[in-house]
Amino acid sequence: MNVLQKLIGVMGIIFASASAQAYIYESAFYNLGKDYLRQVGRLGTDNLRSLPSGEREKCQSRYERILNDGVIDIRIIIGYFDWTTGSQIYSSGRNYGYSPSIDPGAYRALREIITSRCPGEAEFCEFSADGPYKYSKSVINQGRRYLARVEIVFASVSEYYSANTGRYSSEQQQRSQAALAAFNSALKNADAVFYFGHSRNGGGPDFNPPIFKPGTNKVDYSGYYKPQRPGYRKLISVLSSSDRKPSILGLMSCDSRDHFLSGLKKVAPRMGVISSKDVLKVDGVYTALIGASDAILRGQCQRGFLESIRRTSFNRQYITMDRMFE
Repeated sequence: MNVLQKLIGVMGIIFASASAQAYIYESAFYNLGKDYLRQVGRLGTDNLRSLPSGEREKCQSRYERILNDGVIDIRIIIGYFDWTTGSQIYSSGRNYGYSPSIDPGAYRALREIITSRCPGEAEFCEFSADGPYKYSKSVINQGRRYLARVEIVFASVSEYYSANTGRYSSEQQQRSQAALAAFNSALKNADAVFYFGHSRNGGGPDFNPPIFKPGTNKVDYSGYYKPQRPGYRKLISVLSSSDRKPSILGLMSCDSRDHFLSGLKKVAPRMGVISSKDVLKVDGVYTALIGASDAILRGQCQRGFLESIRRTSFNRQYITMDRMFE
């Protein structure tokens, strides 16, 4: 049984239990993403012939491997994205308990955005659904037509931490393993990979329910994530062992530049990295993910790409791009 089949198998639980209602923050993710997508569009710098020769060559070099097989392969893997405050979370009159998962809502919002009508000149939209997680469409990239494929996967079985670590614990373990496997597969095979989730203070990327300090509802950063760095070690191991690395890796999580960039430079020196500075609002990394995906689909170069991921004042301050067109 492959990774997608495993995910489809455990996915039935969450859709069966919540199909009649929206997930926590689903509408917020949808509105935020749709509003941001309205701001992106074609720029004068999208025309390669308008660029200085040096800038044009660097841009063509970045896209050469992305385009050489005729398919643009983008994979978005959403981690176990718990909203952990140490207190119970209430939304729309419901008590979601401690550490509710917001990745199911983010997934369903992205699915709606990517399959809905395009606002303006956006490209991250009007895809056909090829299954629960896979989407495709034809795009014009740097003057030629290509097939674009986007895969989106998320890690939580339900929104409830107590259920995911209780009655759904077996299903959650399978789903976490399958999401990690999808991430590892993307690192070895995709053109562009985006992780959207927690940095866990350097211990991510993470696809599992959070580890709490004993007897508390607070994440154990000092005793577990920071010293052991389980997700980071796996990420570096996969990239080190693979001859083929993504052309672009986006780590859409808090302070990901400081946590991960130096290690990535050592094992994947030619890989472009999109990351963040400081502990962020979810809005920033989420909209940068959408802007970056749209920029790849249209083949944007240095200036256009930066504009696509930094459309807001917040993103201009905190979203970074390294070794993309250098």
